[in-house]
Amino acid sequence: MNLITKVILLIVMILIPILGLYAYSYRQSVHVIENQINTRNEEKLANFLNQIEILLDQNMLFAALATKDPEIKSVAFGNLPESGYDRFNVIQSLQSKLSLFSITNKIMNVISIYFPRSQLFLTTDTTSVFERDAFFKSYTPNWRLNKVEVNGIPMDAFSRFFASPLHEDPDGLMNAELIIRVDFFTQNITNLLDGFKLAGNSDAFFYRSADEVVYSSTANTQRIKQLLQNYPMDQYTSQSKFHDIVSIDGKKYLLYTLASSKVDWSLVDIEPLDEILKPVVHSRNLFYAILLLLLLLGTLAASLLYFHIQVPIRILIRGVEHIKNKNFGYRIRKRRNNEFQQLFDSFNGMGMEIDHLLKRVYAEEIRSREAIMKQLQSQINPHFLYNCLAYMINMAKMNNNKSVIAMAHNLGDYYKYTTRNETLVTTLINEIELAVNYMNIMNHQLDKFQYTCDIPESMKTIKIPKLIFQPIIENAIVHGLEEILEDGWITIVGIEEPDGYRLVVEDNGPGLSREALEALKSKIAMENNESEQTGLWNVHHRFKYYFGPNSGMLLNHSALGGLKVELYWGK
Repeated sequence: MNLITKVILLIVMILIPILGLYAYSYRQSVHVIENQINTRNEEKLANFLNQIEILLDQNMLFAALATKDPEIKSVAFGNLPESGYDRFNVIQSLQSKLSLFSITNKIMNVISIYFPRSQLFLTTDTTSVFERDAFFKSYTPNWRLNKVEVNGIPMDAFSRFFASPLHEDPDGLMNAELIIRVDFFTQNITNLLDGFKLAGNSDAFFYRSADEVVYSSTANTQRIKQLLQNYPMDQYTSQSKFHDIVSIDGKKYLLYTLASSKVDWSLVDIEPLDEILKPVVHSRNLFYAILLLLLLLGTLAASLLYFHIQVPIRILIRGVEHIKNKNFGYRIRKRRNNEFQQLFDSFNGMGMEIDHLLKRVYAEEIRSREAIMKQLQSQINPHFLYNCLAYMINMAKMNNNKSVIAMAHNLGDYYKYTTRNETLVTTLINEIELAVNYMNIMNHQLDKFQYTCDIPESMKTIKIPKLIFQPIIENAIVHGLEEILEDGWITIVGIEEPDGYRLVVEDNGPGLSREALEALKSKIAMENNESEQTGLWNVHHRFKYYFGPNSGMLLNHSALGGLKVELYWGK
């Protein structure tokens, strides 16, 4: 996990608790606001319903006062002059009392009195025509919504009858002393609802059923009808008071119902919750915007840290990886206008110093290897010389002058080849030709073996150390073929592989036992030669010095019966 990821995770870990605490605080705030709104609206509804009930009570009060008025009681008992001025004065006095009470209430209503004994009908609506059947047909001892015509215009009104003495049965009304009808127009309630709505964004209405609803003059009737359709009010108005959250057109509203204790109606109010919570929601959105801004600023800060710290550190790490992979010529080319530029310059200076130092060390190592190879090569020259001189002595004793002359010529060519000290390397074909010349001489001496040589053309020009191949042939002849009685055989095969080369020499000599072969491998692998047999050890170590650790010589049993010597090196 890099630095930028850790910084962003740290910012997120800091913001998550803040967001959680704010979400909890927001829910608590909304809960408190809803409780306060519920309390306020319940009190407001109760106060408003009380005003409606007071208006109804004022109309009921007139009925109670009328039954106590002496003049009204007198007429109710039948003491009404039949005609003349006295009758007119009584009727005019009663009419004045009705009008005075209607004006005193300052409400729109119609008050009517009917005296069954004298068949007298009085009303505050001067345009009304008394029809006894229609009058008694709408009789109700409780407030009920009716259609009342005023000046020929039908209007909605709450109507109620008062009889003295009281009569519950409409059929016995004609036995009453007087009957009072009060028509309380719903416009009075509409006016109150308009005043109620001015105190907020609510839509209040007076409700009894879906067909009996009193709205304010500015009510959103479409929204109220949708409310009544989606949420039947009967299940709410059956309770004395109720509140809930409802959804209309995807918006949330607070619903309140308060049942009247005097009439079979309920006051219903809906308030848009979104409008109420708008300041809180605005504050929440502002907080989220600030939180998002902090997150963006934190991400920006982390990005700046990444580009100004993490990226330079990665550049330095990549440079160190190049140095680790021995690419000492690598240099940082990036330019920074900060403290990292000094680190880059120091890194480049360090790489340059290491490169120069390693070049000097490499040069010294090359010179050291050349000295070692010359020393190893010098070990071969006397070893080979001793064998040739011994052979020449033996041939001279046997008066075999041709062999002595041939050996002398071969020895002269050999030292002519080996004394060229201007270079320590030659081509593989030159080494093979020297080995073939040597085998011809030895075969002339022994006259008991044959050889084959199969080298691919692509391998003939490969550079190898001088005198690296002749000791292997010599070992195969001296320690292998000389010890057998039958004819000997030597094979030389060059093999090219995808990643390297192999040069295999096999003979059909007696070979070595498994223990002797393992002992010889151990001697060859030793850093220092403690044996007098230096040929194979010399070849193995010269090969490793020249081609590196992934090269050398392998010894194994040959399918021909003798020893198998394999030189291998990479391309």
